[in-house]
Amino acid sequence: MKRLDRILAVLDPTTEAQPALAKAATLARRSGATLELFICDFDPSLSGQPFFDTDKLRQLREEFVAERLEYLEDMAEDLRAEGLAVETHVHWDNPTYRGIVRRVEEAAPDLVVKDTHYHTVLRRTLFTNTDWSLIRTCPAPLLLAKAGEWPDTPRILAALDPGHVGDKPAGLDHDILEWSELVAARMGGEVHAVHAFFPAALLAATATLAGMPLASGMTSAEIVEAERMRIAGLFADIAGPHHLPAQRLHLEQGAAAEVLPRMADQLNAALVVMGAVSRSRLQEVFLGSTAERVLDRIGCDVLVVKPADFTEKLPF
Repeated sequence: MKRLDRILAVLDPTTEAQPALAKAATLARRSGATLELFICDFDPSLSGQPFFDTDKLRQLREEFVAERLEYLEDMAEDLRAEGLAVETHVHWDNPTYRGIVRRVEEAAPDLVVKDTHYHTVLRRTLFTNTDWSLIRTCPAPLLLAKAGEWPDTPRILAALDPGHVGDKPAGLDHDILEWSELVAARMGGEVHAVHAFFPAALLAATATLAGMPLASGMTSAEIVEAERMRIAGLFADIAGPHHLPAQRLHLEQGAAAEVLPRMADQLNAALVVMGAVSRSRLQEVFLGSTAERVLDRIGCDVLVVKPADFTEKLPF
């Protein structure tokens, strides 16, 4: 059973807008969770080198960290006045994503929340290198928050892969649904599930036959429909234990990079929940080009969930 007892909010001290803080605080209020405000920062001018570090540089680093901690404490005071349990922590580390992952390993939060940005003109999410690295390496569920508040009854869209065509562990679909249900329960929202059905291999196999009956006696259209029905059955089997009504199950034909952003817009989803896996025997953790294109085009918040054995595959 998924829990939401401890939330780690990664903040950016260089910007005034803090969507990660706002949404992490909202979830903490609704869940009674402990909220940790965290900054990982680094100034190369104060780093020194193994043979050139000095007492003065160490002192300046301590002052740098103390300033960041004071910044967090100022924000924490207002939240504590509301009755929230709020902690603060600062890491001096580089690269930033590694410092964040180290803090996640130390504090063991149930959820990490970090801000990111969406440019409506370009219709692209502007992920930083830190964002992409965290998507690949953060062992806890990672909520990438964009500007704007969640509605009173947000729609949560769970992106599932019932055929496991992406080499995704079968249990990950249930984890995605459980996280979707948890957020929806805390926020008074509703869960929808979507799968992008794209029978590329079948279409390629039948493309040269110009729609003529195959040896099996089925046309290419009939084969595609049979495959769609098979996937629909698997989709319903996954959704069944979660008691999702049929009208909230969306089996859409097309490439995932096109279907998921379109369905998020169509449903006016506040959050898309999707999975990330490791497919490398060399322990390189990555999403793959399709998932990265999906993330790049989704205008709402995204929650990335990892399989249970994810920490065993971390490259550091």
